[in-house]
Order: sequence, then C-alpha cells, then structure tokens
Amino acid sequence: MGEEFQSHLKEQPEIAGLFQVLEDSGLTKEFQEVESLVNYLEGMEKQFHKVLGELKEVRGQLEQIQDKGIKAAAARIVGKAEEKVQEIGGKLTLVKENFIRSARHAVGIFHEKGVDALRKAVSAMKIPSALSLLKDALHSGVESMDKHAAKIAAVSGELHKAAEHTKNVGRALLGRRIKEPGERTKDKGILAKTQMALLSCGSLFSGMERATEKAMNRMGQFASLEKKSSVRAELKRMKGKKNIESCLRNPVQEKAR
Repeated sequence: MGEEFQSHLKEQPEIAGLFQVLEDSGLTKEFQEVESLVNYLEGMEKQFHKVLGELKEVRGQLEQIQDKGIKAAAARIVGKAEEKVQEIGGKLTLVKENFIRSARHAVGIFHEKGVDALRKAVSAMKIPSALSLLKDALHSGVESMDKHAAKIAAVSGELHKAAEHTKNVGRALLGRRIKEPGERTKDKGILAKTQMALLSCGSLFSGMERATEKAMNRMGQFASLEKKSSVRAELKRMKGKKNIESCLRNPVQEKAR
C-alpha cells in the first residue's frame, strides 16, 4: 500500500477542475453530491492510514519477542491480517481511481457537449456497485481482524501454560516457588499489545463500513431528488403540451374590426 494514499482528493487536478465547472455552471446540487463523495473518500483514506499505522507498530513489537517459535507463530497470524488489509486497500484505491477517471470524463463532456451533459455525467459518478463491494470487503475485514486477534490470544494462552509448567518443574526440583522467566513475561506483554492492535484495526474497519453505508444512503437520496426533478420536468412538459393542443383545438376568435 503506498503513495496513492498520500495526496488529498481535492488536490487532484481532475477533481479541482470538476468543482470549478460545476460552480461556474451553477449546478449546486451536483457540486454538493461530488463534494459529499470526496469527503467520504478522504475520510476513508485517513482511517486506512490508521490501520496501516497499527500494523507497522505490531511488526516492530514482534521483533522484540524472544521465543523464536512464538515469534514465528505470531508473525504468520499478523501476515494473514496484513493480506486482508492489502485487499481492502486495493479496493479503496480502485474506487478512488474510478472516481478521478469519472471526474476527468465529466469535465471533458462539459467542454464538448455543455451543461446538460455535465449534469448526466455527474449523476453517473455515484459508483454504487463499487462502494457495495468495498462495504462487503470492510465487513469481511472486521471479521478477519477479530479472528486473528483470537488466534494471538490463543498463542498467548499457550505461552502462559508453558510458563506455568516451567514454574511447576522448578517447584518440584527446588522445593520453592520461582518466578516466571523474564523473557516469557515480556513476550506475553507483546502478544497482548498485538492482540489489541488487531482488535483496533477491526474497529477502524467497522467504522469505515458504517461510513460507506451512509455514503450509499446519501447517494440514494441524491438519486431520489433527481428522479423527483425529472418527474416535475416531465409533468411541466406535458402540461405545456396540453395547453398548446387546447389552443389549437379552440383558437381565439379575433374580434371584428
């Protein structure tokens, strides 16, 4: 995951250009619709950066584990979690790239065919199917992080049992209570932090899933407004047509001079 998440969408020339032509054309509703999508995507990027930060910290913690077997087991679990994060990041990048491409197309259509074509192009930028796939991926991500956190907890539990066994052997041989080995205690603390970090990633994905659902609902509201606007325009057109037909059937008699 990387550089594609470093710049804000509003700074992209395609998006800035689209905002400009929408403002110049007086398309307030369409401007608000695009702005809503931009704010959503930028919010998603910020949350995803937090997930990446959590995983980076986890990797650093794993390097401090003394027990090689425990370190290898924890690394495999975290590796699987990272694969899921990369998958979600890929889908988020795809949504962003499609959005930028659509913005470029909308501006081109405006220069070629005018305001009405621009309005239709913006209407087609809602990308509901892409957001639906992203929402599903985020839901899967929540479940995946919870599952991997549970596996880390199981590894920690096995480490605890091993430590207890060591203490019991010591008691039997020396006839007195001995402390748990320091490196085992440290390893257990690191595993606990790893578990919490994975649960935190799951929580972030859950919030992103809710944000995606809200974005989809907003798009539905915009679509509803567009439909009502189209119906009103059609009714107005039909009313005007009826008035013309009525005038043709009942022409006004000119008064005799």
